[in-house]
Amino acid sequence: MKIVHINEYYGDFGGTEKYLLGICKALEEIGHEIIIISSEKEAIRVPGRKEYFVKGSYGLRSSLKIKGLFKEILEKENPDIVHLHNTQFFLSPLILKYLLRAKPVVKTVHDVRLFCPGLRWKVIPDSGEICNNPMGLTCFKNSCYPFYPEKRSFFGNLYTFFLMIYELKISKSIDRIIVPSSYVKEQLVRNGFSKNNIAVIPHSIEKVPIREKETKECRSKNILFVGKLDHIKGILQFIESLSLLKERDWMAEIIGEGNLQKEATTLVHKLGLNDRIHFYGNLSKEELNKHYASCAMVVIPSMVPESFGLVGIEAMSFGKPVVAFDSGGIREWLVHNETGFLVRRGDVRELADRVSQLLADPFLAKKMGIEGQKRVNERYRKEPHMERLLTVYEEAIKSKTSPVRV
Repeated sequence: MKIVHINEYYGDFGGTEKYLLGICKALEEIGHEIIIISSEKEAIRVPGRKEYFVKGSYGLRSSLKIKGLFKEILEKENPDIVHLHNTQFFLSPLILKYLLRAKPVVKTVHDVRLFCPGLRWKVIPDSGEICNNPMGLTCFKNSCYPFYPEKRSFFGNLYTFFLMIYELKISKSIDRIIVPSSYVKEQLVRNGFSKNNIAVIPHSIEKVPIREKETKECRSKNILFVGKLDHIKGILQFIESLSLLKERDWMAEIIGEGNLQKEATTLVHKLGLNDRIHFYGNLSKEELNKHYASCAMVVIPSMVPESFGLVGIEAMSFGKPVVAFDSGGIREWLVHNETGFLVRRGDVRELADRVSQLLADPFLAKKMGIEGQKRVNERYRKEPHMERLLTVYEEAIKSKTSPVRV
């Protein structure tokens, strides 16, 4: 099968991009041909793979200029299917319409950007509550407007909003939609998508061998945070919760970078935790795996609904319990009181109490870790993920028995 993947970015740095690289490699290993269409921002190159780099064209005028290039690529390569990923603000609705007419199309909705203008991540600004409304007038009632005050004028904001509404409407005609969790599926159904056209395929990970040395070096009091240092991942809430721990014997490792890095380090200093909390920045996969192997637990304090939460199953694959805010799709892989603890979103006190409980009871932490590892092996491995993905491709191709009218 010849498959075109389209995503705004093409590199090993974000969740979507890492997922894209992973499935492309897996598809090639079983004999399928991969073609990439992306922007050239921070793009990598994979030897032997066909890669096309184009300019973003979200506006109507810019899309008219670049539509011919997409037509040229598709006519030259003649793929069996087109797989869209994060294309919001990269491909205009007009190009999406062309792709739907030209080829079978599937789309993985990796996050809420398709139905949440302004990247509010489904959180109402004034109240801080989770938004479960469809995109529309409520986006104005909930004080989410203006969506991009620092970047666009009043009319620019409205123009972008109506483009998103138009894109959402056209996206309902995509042959098959893939989502990583039932949470994302529910949000799409609220926005008018047919539930029968949405396939829930949770993310997966490859089995990583754990070296005996790393296992022996496991530090039973070490707490791990992995993610961007920004408000959506709850880095400040994580640090605040650590300041509430009664145990004196603990250490924390923070892996990642982001726009709150300076604020986070300042908070650590203010709370007098410099000797207990260590920042490691971004690490290679091999180095990150060493931290997973040697920690006591992983904490995921996301302040926005997670579409899935890949860090969680990575931690569980190493036999580590997870303590996380109950937000979005996290509860679909984290079983409360079995593989870790779900904590009410934003409750720093409860987060600290659950971390403290695991620090005080290594036997419980180990038991939860074993259950988590078992759950990952049963549900979140690469082979079944790829089988389901290929089934969706076949369904989309079969459904394209006549031209789609949008």
